[in-house]
Amino acid sequence: MTKKTTATAPIAEQAPENTQFQGRGAFIVETTAAGVAVVSTVITEDGRALAMPAIFPNLSYALSQIDELRAAVINHFDQAAQVGAQLIAEQKEKAQQEAQQEKAPELEKTH
Repeated sequence: MTKKTTATAPIAEQAPENTQFQGRGAFIVETTAAGVAVVSTVITEDGRALAMPAIFPNLSYALSQIDELRAAVINHFDQAAQVGAQLIAEQKEKAQQEAQQEKAPELEKTH
């Protein structure tokens, strides 16, 4: 099972050795400045996220989890691309406004 996260996502803490607990395996997927980060984790019944290796008991389960992880990673890259496009558009608009403001005093001097 994959888990989508945001900047406020819980950080996976190290699982204590020789301790038994129940939970559900998950991937914490985050977009960072370096790229998309993936952490294999288990979410315990009390809501803690513990860093754990991803263990797949059979091929079918492994492939379904990989497909979910793949979709989550693609989604994070898509979101990052949208944010990047928005920033570029905002910077372009700001540059155009600044250029117009610089031209405005020149037009007033000629009239």
